[in-house]
Amino acid sequence: MSTIPARLLAVIAVFALVAAACGSGDDDQTGDDDRSGEAAVGETTAGDTADAAGETAADDDNGGDTDYEALGLWDDGPCDGSLDPFVVGNLSPHESPVLSLIDHVVGLEAAAEAFNARGGANGACVEVVACDDQNDFDQALECVRELDDAGVVVTLNDAGQIAQAEVSAAFAEAGIPRVGGNVSNLDWDDQNAYPIGASGTAMTFLMPEAMLLEGTTDLGLVRVDLPAAGAMSSFFESLYGDDGVTFPVDVPVPAGTTDYTQFVLAVEDGNASGMVIALGEQEAVQVVRASQQLGSDLPIVASLGTFSYENVTEFGDTAEQMIFLWAFPPATVDEPVYQVLREDLAASDQETMQPENLKTGTMMSWISLYALLRMIRDEGPSDLGREAITSMLDDAEDVPMLGIFGDETWTPAFNYPGVWQRAGMDRWTYWKWDPEAEWHGNEGNFVLGGEISFSEVLCGSPFGAPEPC
Repeated sequence: MSTIPARLLAVIAVFALVAAACGSGDDDQTGDDDRSGEAAVGETTAGDTADAAGETAADDDNGGDTDYEALGLWDDGPCDGSLDPFVVGNLSPHESPVLSLIDHVVGLEAAAEAFNARGGANGACVEVVACDDQNDFDQALECVRELDDAGVVVTLNDAGQIAQAEVSAAFAEAGIPRVGGNVSNLDWDDQNAYPIGASGTAMTFLMPEAMLLEGTTDLGLVRVDLPAAGAMSSFFESLYGDDGVTFPVDVPVPAGTTDYTQFVLAVEDGNASGMVIALGEQEAVQVVRASQQLGSDLPIVASLGTFSYENVTEFGDTAEQMIFLWAFPPATVDEPVYQVLREDLAASDQETMQPENLKTGTMMSWISLYALLRMIRDEGPSDLGREAITSMLDDAEDVPMLGIFGDETWTPAFNYPGVWQRAGMDRWTYWKWDPEAEWHGNEGNFVLGGEISFSEVLCGSPFGAPEPC
């Protein structure tokens, strides 16, 4: 990492903050299980209730008649509660003033219950232990100790943003591998991290590429109001300037803002032909609503980690001007295996787990658990301890991802050239809103706009492989 200038590292830190905020929720609805304020969420063993998984009104995709094998999944019947449980963990801020990612935990618990109803981890019931790092440095390290003491074998979909380097080192020392979690510039080379995607930071890096592919090259940047964020536009220009992309407008959004129309007008007055939103969720939604109020025709690129299906249906015609970027499709896309993902998460009966409200960060909990259990099923390690699971992750290649990433498979321990080694899947996608598409009888749905190669965009930059790539 020392090869990257300190000024650039500061900009990347802002990117990571924006990316994390894009996955945060402003909903207070986490069902009857209120976990805010607890350091350790505790544990959920789904073996006791495995028979009930999937037997809910959530079976609206197929009436409960699912051919799991045809989808690349399995159904071996309920897990065996007499066996030692397979303990997985999650470390994330649950209800902090900065980030609220409790849905990652709720989604993981729902996924565990559903997979336990179909066999668990080679018969053992999956048990979830989660810890709230409260977006606090000391608490994040305490969470590692708590998860270690609880016998966690592997973490799934971690989304911590505090003490990332120290947390990564502590997990490695404890021998607890991290699967499908957030990675930042502080742990891009962590050989104990096995991300499925390059996380929200990559999303922020790739947003101008989506605009470029749609033919929009003069971009206005509407961003967080932090000192280091002032260099974001120059960073983007260094990455995209050779492709003819310019950033003539750079608009910070101060905290406490109430009039968001001023930012849209500033982009229009600066002769930009499109808008890149690099903000947290609440501010991003307000900017889009301001654009809708003004009747602006500016194309907008934003994160699928910010906007659910329900959000977008409220934007009217403005939704048709938006581009939504993420490493995998939104929940309402007609991807065959998504019928199971939707049912599994919706079975929690929590509002944020219903398909119309699902965001990509929550979906990663299901995807991560599937990939881990698939490897355990295919590789058949002799035990389910930390060392055996880490060895399995290091050796596994071409794990089937059921069409979620197109035709790509996943090799957990793959290292990209350059400093950003652990980045997961190369294929990213962007989505557009089609008012004539349908989902469950509702007018409007996401449709694929295009694909982006993470490695190609970063080729020749300080983060990717040296040219020629």
